[in-house]
Amino acid sequence: MRNKYAPAILLSIATLVIASFACGSEKVAQDVAYVVDNESNHMYLLDRAGEKSKVINDSVTNPKWSPNQRMVAYLSNADDGKGQLKVWHRDTEDAERLSDAPSNVEQFFWSPDSRMIAYIADTADGSRSEVYVYDFENEDTNTLVSEPAGNVELGNFSGDNQWIVMCLNIDGSQGIYKRSIHGVDEVQLTDYEDSRPRFSMDGKRVAFVRKLSDGSTDIYTLEVETGNGPSTAKALTDEDGDETNFEWAPNGRNIIYVSEREGNPEIYAVDTADKTTRRLTQNRVNDADPKWSLNSEQVLFRSDNDGKYHLFAMDFKSGSQERVLEAPNSIITADW
Repeated sequence: MRNKYAPAILLSIATLVIASFACGSEKVAQDVAYVVDNESNHMYLLDRAGEKSKVINDSVTNPKWSPNQRMVAYLSNADDGKGQLKVWHRDTEDAERLSDAPSNVEQFFWSPDSRMIAYIADTADGSRSEVYVYDFENEDTNTLVSEPAGNVELGNFSGDNQWIVMCLNIDGSQGIYKRSIHGVDEVQLTDYEDSRPRFSMDGKRVAFVRKLSDGSTDIYTLEVETGNGPSTAKALTDEDGDETNFEWAPNGRNIIYVSEREGNPEIYAVDTADKTTRRLTQNRVNDADPKWSLNSEQVLFRSDNDGKYHLFAMDFKSGSQERVLEAPNSIITADW
């Protein structure tokens, strides 16, 4: 006797198998752009299914996805940390040099709406450091800041795309400022020896590294005020060892960072609301470059557990980790 439910049962089983395969095939939360340490330093993509493909034949440094995940900006043929600023487009798989950008760009940041890139470079004679903003829609470049060489450190955009935070040394006094991208408004936020300023995604807070009197560093945060004058900053970390290489979670709740407080570089997270700290990696090797996924649920990082840097993904809530890419050579840098 023929079972009238058999076709439905088979279809359900097939659906479950396909769904299980699809879920199991996602090694990473989003596509990863990475560079391998070899003679060419080409850029590759690792997709969610774990498939690898080479997309850039240039020698690539510091690839960064645009927030809309449609482009990757990077430095090409960098010398002493400075190179040509280029953009690779996912839809056309073409790369182009950013219009008007000099050949010695050293740092850059995407705007949250993926419409602009801010970057910093020295003038041709090396006398000044200048910050520029390039607008993809209008295809024009605006010079935002021009200061004596070495007196500017670029930070990122605010969440509303209207401000850029940076570190300035003015007449021997160092501090963090926010600067309007459309006008001349410049608001001082701190007046200490601070560096590496970063807006939270909502633009209401800035995190930065403060150098203390004993020479060590800690991560501080401040509420961004609209009026003039320095804001009151609060220490977010106060442990032994330097805290470096930090990044805000897109949801603004946590900051991940690297610290050598236990004798080797490990990854930690601090809750910006209650200042509780979690150690995310537990090993005797070097862990580096933690990067949040867009949903703030995973962390991508490099680890040299066998003498070469490989890529790992970590579930932030549970702490579970998975090696997502084992390369024949060390992975220099990666972003997702």
